[in-house]
Amino acid sequence: MPTVGILGRDVEVKFMKGEGGTGDADRDQLVAGIKSMAALIDRTDWPDVYRDAFGRMKGITFFDGMIRVNGHQIERPCCDEDDAVFYWEIEEFMQNQDDDVRANTFFHDCWHVVQFHDAGFPDGDKERVWREVDATTHQIIVAKLLGCSDHETLHLEKFKNDQKAIIDRLNEGVRKKWGPQDHHVERKAKPVDD
Repeated sequence: MPTVGILGRDVEVKFMKGEGGTGDADRDQLVAGIKSMAALIDRTDWPDVYRDAFGRMKGITFFDGMIRVNGHQIERPCCDEDDAVFYWEIEEFMQNQDDDVRANTFFHDCWHVVQFHDAGFPDGDKERVWREVDATTHQIIVAKLLGCSDHETLHLEKFKNDQKAIIDRLNEGVRKKWGPQDHHVERKAKPVDD
């Protein structure tokens, strides 16, 4: 299995063919894309808190189709926080070939691993939404450090301030729970009051 060095740590790169997937992605192209993203991360000057966050992710799994992660059927990128694995949907990864956007997308889920390490699994929808806002707030800072365009950071700002968009994203591509381990990750979220 290939690995990619990110800030001095080896990150495992795996591939999954999900239900309905083709499994015909160009693995060399995907690994080259991750290596290019990693090179940008490596040459960026990071505050310790963000360097630590990037270092917490142990793996990246590329997939197509529907996969099962922690008791849920998933069709979009997601993070297995306790195992520190980012599941990156291949089509989404390939649609945007900008290293800065890929790196700040990856960072968002690295921050979810930090949140898990600090507080365990989210307790209810209010906390799930708060964690998305928190991760996106840090993602905006990281996007600026990576050199993302104003358009890209404004998109993140708009998302961060739109609870409906956050809830829609939390629910997007999540089909159903499938088994007893549905205690975290990707429950259907509902609007919450502050």
